[in-house]
Amino acid sequence: MSERRSPRLTRVNPAAATDAPAVSVRPLHSVPAPRALEPSLPAPQAGERRRRRQRQEFAVRVAVTSLLLLFNEAVASDHMMSSIIRLTAFIGLVLNVPYYVLIRTGVGLRVQAYVRMLVDVALTTVGLYGAGGLAAAQYIGVYTIVPIYTAFVFSSRACVVATVFATASYLAVVALQLGHLLPFTQQPLPDAWLIAAFNLLVVNIVGSLAALLADAYQTSRQRLAVLYDELERAHDESLKLSVEIQGAARRFVLAEVVAGVTHEVRNALQGAFGHLWLARRTGRPLSPESTAHLDQAEQACESAMRIVRTTLDMARRPTPEREPVAPAEIVRRVAQLKAVELRRDDITLDTDVADTLPSVLGSRYQLLQVLLNVVSNAQDELRGSAGRRQITISGRAADGRVVLEIRDTGPGIAPNVLPHIFEPFYTTRVGGTGLGLAISAGIAEAFGGTLTGENRREGGAVFRLTLPAAGRLSPA
Repeated sequence: MSERRSPRLTRVNPAAATDAPAVSVRPLHSVPAPRALEPSLPAPQAGERRRRRQRQEFAVRVAVTSLLLLFNEAVASDHMMSSIIRLTAFIGLVLNVPYYVLIRTGVGLRVQAYVRMLVDVALTTVGLYGAGGLAAAQYIGVYTIVPIYTAFVFSSRACVVATVFATASYLAVVALQLGHLLPFTQQPLPDAWLIAAFNLLVVNIVGSLAALLADAYQTSRQRLAVLYDELERAHDESLKLSVEIQGAARRFVLAEVVAGVTHEVRNALQGAFGHLWLARRTGRPLSPESTAHLDQAEQACESAMRIVRTTLDMARRPTPEREPVAPAEIVRRVAQLKAVELRRDDITLDTDVADTLPSVLGSRYQLLQVLLNVVSNAQDELRGSAGRRQITISGRAADGRVVLEIRDTGPGIAPNVLPHIFEPFYTTRVGGTGLGLAISAGIAEAFGGTLTGENRREGGAVFRLTLPAAGRLSPA
């Protein structure tokens, strides 16, 4: 759609994902932020995501239990301690079979996940008891495995539950040992309580941090899902608008070509009528046969003229339907539709169009088309710019008219191009149609307004769309 721009190479520099769209909007009119929605995935994607999490969970469980078995066989010397650790690790491995069977039923998957997590903590506690209970205070850090993997495989809430349950389980074992309800497999060190307290503190700190990171991770996934959904909707709407704009461009071209050709044919027919008139009224009297031939030629020319007049009436652009349109609403819509593309190109869009600005009489779609054409032109130019990339849309009322200005910080319009920017088929872009600004100017003119463009003294270009306020223009 750009007529005034030379082709540029696209440099993609994505901005950081935030709750708000990647356009900087002044306080008067901000683009609505994406809603804080839970990411809703199609059933096949949700099922694949669940299966991936389950594979990760089973991989962690098998790896940890296998490493414990190997470590126990290689290092442990006490027979009783070695037997308890061996049995605990073996049970942890075997339990994966019923876990898998239960998961395949699809019943109470969340409850199953919590049960597996608590059983893992319980087995870890049994293993620590086998290693000495209070005497194994230096090994309490093994508890952190469960909260960390549950934080990212399940949820931050599950991480907190696992951390609290691990702390309570170990303290319960120590209490039972001190109450002589469980025997000591090894005698604890004199400062075992201090070691246990420190390691339990570390476990809770790690669990808390893992829960916070998991919560941030889930929030970022939700935001990404919302932004992706917004991107898809904007893309669909952009495609729809593109199809409509291309259709309008083709109709415009066809109307211009038909009108031009028909006008020339009409001139030729008028010349033929003149010669027929002269043939009847000059020279010697014509024979009846010649007069009959002239009559037939004149009738054929009259039929052709009727076809020409009908064709011209059809090629003439119809008067568009008009309705009150709020300029601020159109500008906000443009900002929403262009938000994703502008974020991708690291371009800032500022809008300063008050809701109190008078309405104009026009077509919402056609006025949106005009602003999109101009903003897209500015985007094409700024995309390859190395300096500040900014587009500003401002609005004001003056003398019963509404003026919308679209300014950019690009290099502006070349002096030799400026006089031709609104001419049909004139373009400086490879593959451009040269119709975007011509159509836009025609739309503005149809609604009793104007579209002008010029260079700014401080650099860049400015386009002004001027339209009569709704109170100053009655519908045609």
